[in-house]
Amino acid sequence: MTNREPPPDRRDDHAVPEQDAGSATAKIGVMLILLSGVLWFSLFAIPFLPLTIGQKAAIGGADFVAVQIAWWLGAALAGPKLVARLRSRFRRRKTSDES
Repeated sequence: MTNREPPPDRRDDHAVPEQDAGSATAKIGVMLILLSGVLWFSLFAIPFLPLTIGQKAAIGGADFVAVQIAWWLGAALAGPKLVARLRSRFRRRKTSDES
């Protein structure tokens, strides 16, 4: 059997178009991803605020939810290729001279 392309009347015309890295939605997506990083690091400041433990827990929970919303919405707007490129910049590189 060979892989053949489907007839023209059965092609998937509803495919999602690729995001251009310079488009407005991709830029908004990257800004949301960066905002999620800032919100993530702001979690470390919450214990030092002059609030009650319950208020700190509520702010911490809301901050964590905001981090997740910003990351996933930004990833959806930026597109999978751009997210993969951003993630590869922050991954540790394996060194070959480990003994």
